Parts: sequence; C-alpha cells; structure tokens
Amino acid sequence: MLARLAARIDAMYTPVTVPDVPVDFELETPPPATAGTVKDRYSEPGRRPTLADSLAKTKNKGSLKEVIPLNDRFLYLKALFSEDSNLYEKTIADLQSLKNLQQAETYLAQHFPAWELSTPAVQKFLSQLQDVF
Repeated sequence: MLARLAARIDAMYTPVTVPDVPVDFELETPPPATAGTVKDRYSEPGRRPTLADSLAKTKNKGSLKEVIPLNDRFLYLKALFSEDSNLYEKTIADLQSLKNLQQAETYLAQHFPAWELSTPAVQKFLSQLQDVF
C-alpha cells in the first residue's frame, strides 16, 4: 500500500512536458505605455506647488496683532512687558506702523534694551515679527 501511495505522489511531482511554443509571436494588443512609479510621476519639480510654497504665500499676511496667538500674547505680557497691557498694545501698534523688519528691530532695541535676545520669549516674538514683515 505504501508503494502505491509513493508511486502516486511521484506521479504528481513529475514534470509535465509543455509543447513547444513559437518564440516569434506577437500580442494582439500592444502593451500599455508605462507611466513609471508614483515617485517618478510626482518628483518633477515645478509640477505642483508644495505645502511649503503654499505656506510661504500666506506668510506676511495680516497685522502683528492677528499673527500673535492668545497664548503667546499672555507669554509676552508676562515675560516681556511686565504684565503691562497698555505698553504691549502701544508697542504692537508702533511696530505695525513701521515699514520693514530693520526699523522694527531698531525700535525694539531702543525701547527695550533689557530684553535678552537668547530667551525663548524674545526669540518667539522676533520670529512672529519676521512673519509680518
């Protein structure tokens, strides 16, 4: 019985001969043109704007008062303006009336010489100031 089972298993695994297929045949329809990979399709520069391009266009929009979020306003009031909201509002209005970043930095240097440029609050304030100009 084992011999018959072994013979059947061997018959299952013997290679089947395939009739010879002519080598020079043509497909009825030509193969579709390959579009390449997804990377190839979208890696061409200049085809579509990137997220950075879109964000750069929205930069320099709005007033300084609109650019500064509420949490940052409280941070600046406490850390930079000694909780004097009138001084903060006057400074923001004065900065908004200036024409460029150079004038704004000069204004801050003249009116707030005690600010340490290395502190995170000052760095964040200057970063948001750059977004406006």
